[in-house]
Amino acid sequence: MLIFNDDFARMQNYESYTKTQDEQKQMKYKLLSIVESVFEDSYARLKPETRNAIDMICFLATDKGFVYAKDTYFAKEHNISTRTIRRVMKTLEDASKIVKGHRSSSKHNGRGAAVYFFVDHPCFTHWQQYFGFDVQADVQAENAEIPCESKDEEVKKVSTYSLPNNYIKDHFMSKTIPFIKGVPKLINQTFKDLFKDSLRDLYLRVRMAAQKVCQSVSIILSKKDIHSIAYESIHVLFTYLKTRSMSFEEQCKLVYRIALNKFNELIQTEDKKNEEESVVVTPRKIVRKEMLPDWFKAQQEQEQTIKSEESVCTESEEEEMARMKTILSQYREELDSFC
Repeated sequence: MLIFNDDFARMQNYESYTKTQDEQKQMKYKLLSIVESVFEDSYARLKPETRNAIDMICFLATDKGFVYAKDTYFAKEHNISTRTIRRVMKTLEDASKIVKGHRSSSKHNGRGAAVYFFVDHPCFTHWQQYFGFDVQADVQAENAEIPCESKDEEVKKVSTYSLPNNYIKDHFMSKTIPFIKGVPKLINQTFKDLFKDSLRDLYLRVRMAAQKVCQSVSIILSKKDIHSIAYESIHVLFTYLKTRSMSFEEQCKLVYRIALNKFNELIQTEDKKNEEESVVVTPRKIVRKEMLPDWFKAQQEQEQTIKSEESVCTESEEEEMARMKTILSQYREELDSFC
């Protein structure tokens, strides 16, 4: 079964079944006892790390009846292999205690991360009607049965794995919406309580707008600019939601448009700054007016007088040559007249 992004967003926004801490604990222990009944005696022989991972899976499923964290997350948190997590979930799936689905992948058209639905959770009937799970009726009837024992029989004491108080406290603290992975710290601190897990998709729309602007203009935006515009865009969406109700898809489209406009305005202002900086300013010619020594002034005056004398000499020679030419021409005229 493939779960599309819109369906997964509705799953995350669905109302939680557990309202208080006591209800959450009761639901966790109920799911944990079902898991123990599947493993029977082998449950006590599991490693403590594996039992801790199973406990965390049951805890995360208390609110809405499903778990969508990846196998790598549980493996990293409890220092076990992903193979162990998959083996545990496969055992529960074969026992018809959980139903497995897959999110649609953002990188390709195939299946993405797995989502596990607990059959014994009260919310399962809603998810079965929504997604149309093919679960056998006899399996559901078997899960709905509550075993009763005779009063004459002695109640068998089964040792269950009890967690320390600090571990349960840590689990309850994780219910207060931890930091959303892939979202900047400031946006997490400001909007995580308002949008919850949907904040990741809203921030992704801002990144898509930044990528489109970078491709169209061939420019690289800094991380600081992207984070600041993401904060402004989500804040505008938050103020807009105060006066109007919108679907999650409309929220994503609105954030994308707001971020795209802000990125375009940022690029336009940067272009104007570059144009102003590219204007060439002709430097002023600095005339030096230092005090010159007397001997240097005398030398300069002597050079000027020599140049002026030379120019006079050249002018006088040219005048004399012109005068001689005129005299010769007069002599020639007189000789021609005698002849």
